[in-house]
Amino acid sequence: MTPTRSRRRGAAVLAASAPSLRLRLARLDQDQADLERARDLLEQARAAVQGDPREAFELVHRAALRGAGVLVARANRERRRPLPLNVWTALARLGGEEVERAESLAPLVSERMRLDRDPSAQPAPDLLERHLEETATHLAQISGRLLEDFPAHITDLTAAG
Repeated sequence: MTPTRSRRRGAAVLAASAPSLRLRLARLDQDQADLERARDLLEQARAAVQGDPREAFELVHRAALRGAGVLVARANRERRRPLPLNVWTALARLGGEEVERAESLAPLVSERMRLDRDPSAQPAPDLLERHLEETATHLAQISGRLLEDFPAHITDLTAAG
């Protein structure tokens, strides 16, 4: 085989895999946009803690939901049967550390339900602080996981940008 012919074959292989890479990059863009929205909600929650703790709790909870939703959406792309619509149940079905995350959210979900039932109630300060801290940590973990399936030359570009 001549070097020219070998290069053409390599180009054909690259061209054949390019749509797959393009699709993966488009999905990455969407996941990163969703994650950015979760970060924005988290920042809004932090800003609201002193003035309106109830609103802060709602915002951080929505940030947690959106972050978990990124993981569930990614998992559903690979599955024949989609995960349950309840994001916390779906998160638990992902396995691994996500089971622990879903289980650790039970008191926070209960607190949100309590707040929904009683419009005059305020969130427990310790639960609000815990939710803020754990959600920030989880969003940072998700950010790292979004790139772990990509080749280094692509992840290096995202780190530089």
